Amino acid sequence: MTDLLIVGAGPAGMSAAVEASRHAVRPLVIDNRPEPGGNIFAFLGSNRQHRADRMKVFGRDYTKGIELLDAFLNAVSDKKIIYYPSTRLWRLEQGGGYAFDGPGLSRAGQAHKILLATGAQERPMPLPGWTLPGVMGVGAAQILMKSGGDLPDGDIIIVGAGPLPLLLAEQLATAHRPVRAMVEPAGASVLSAGRILEATSAPKMAFKGLTLLGKRVLRRTAVWRNATDIEIIGTDHATGVRFRSRKAVTVAATNILIHDGLVPNLNPMRAAGLDFAYCTQQQTWHAQSSDIIHVVGDGARILGVDAAIISGRMVAQQICGVAISDRDRKMFRKQQVFRQFIDRVYPPVRTARTAKPDTVLCRCEMIRARAVEDAIAVHGANPNAIKRALRFGMGPCQGRLCAHSLSDFGGMKTHQSPDRVGLPRGRNPILPVSFQTLCDLEQITD
Repeated sequence: MTDLLIVGAGPAGMSAAVEASRHAVRPLVIDNRPEPGGNIFAFLGSNRQHRADRMKVFGRDYTKGIELLDAFLNAVSDKKIIYYPSTRLWRLEQGGGYAFDGPGLSRAGQAHKILLATGAQERPMPLPGWTLPGVMGVGAAQILMKSGGDLPDGDIIIVGAGPLPLLLAEQLATAHRPVRAMVEPAGASVLSAGRILEATSAPKMAFKGLTLLGKRVLRRTAVWRNATDIEIIGTDHATGVRFRSRKAVTVAATNILIHDGLVPNLNPMRAAGLDFAYCTQQQTWHAQSSDIIHVVGDGARILGVDAAIISGRMVAQQICGVAISDRDRKMFRKQQVFRQFIDRVYPPVRTARTAKPDTVLCRCEMIRARAVEDAIAVHGANPNAIKRALRFGMGPCQGRLCAHSLSDFGGMKTHQSPDRVGLPRGRNPILPVSFQTLCDLEQITD
């Protein structure tokens, strides 16, 4: 029996593991990345050791993860934490059962407590042409750069608004790859003087945002606001973006980066049958922790890296029977208040609601909006019925990239809220698993 299984070695997972190790609990940590750091601190260890120039590109918000990373790796070295990198959780049960596989191992067991720190993912942004080569998410582009890679040659356009596009635009400029233009969809930004005053709950973070906006102005980056009818053009590869912003506009580029905010990675929680609550503020679902399975960090609610670190530490203290510090509680509330400001300033556009008939909604199975609308005419907006009828969400991602799109599209077509439509039922395995993995499965008993 495993005392504490932690899934994810990002900011929340590392923080929870370090805290648990300080209270005589030896956690087992698995993570699907080759090294710890999650999305925010992705490949921090490799960049610090081998790519010092990348450290400058990603700035102070990136390097501040060094202290936490070192604390985690030191605890692993001292055998206070068991850590398996490049390892995938593929089964999770409400009662604490789990299974994972990684290099040279395939194991299943039971845990007294499971802490899910599975982080966030980019909300899908279905647009005409979004499946063309040359199109990727803003977050995916940032992780590519953090891993030591670079965007292909050619002009870059960012379609979307929010803190992450602003940050990546600055990082690309530092890396001598300035974006040609930023296209903000209508409804993606409602920044105003009144909204700025709300940011006083976290003045340092607000100042960072205003600084990024100021730098964008100084770089004279072309910014198109309130864009409608956005489509990515090209045949075999993206060649630009076409939209309306008072007039018809076409901007040529071969690298199109899209972004409509972040949502929690819900698949493990769905497979485990946890309860969910719909958050109107963030237009997504939040998993509710149980007595055995605890959800922390952005996997629980999108609040940012500082809140993720605090939440990991607080839940670890709760699991270990240690009193949670008043300072952590206060700092966490502060992050919650500031996030409310961000959510109001940059609400998600949810482009799936107005998807054109030929727009792909499910990338794995290449299912287009026209087919989903036909299925809705027969089955209503029931996501499970549509899943059975079309194989929607039954590809390798298991609905991770399309579940929100189905709820948004179905809700719009039937005049219901996404909350009423709901998500398709999640099941194990969370990820595709080979027969060899099943044959090699070893049961953990101690």
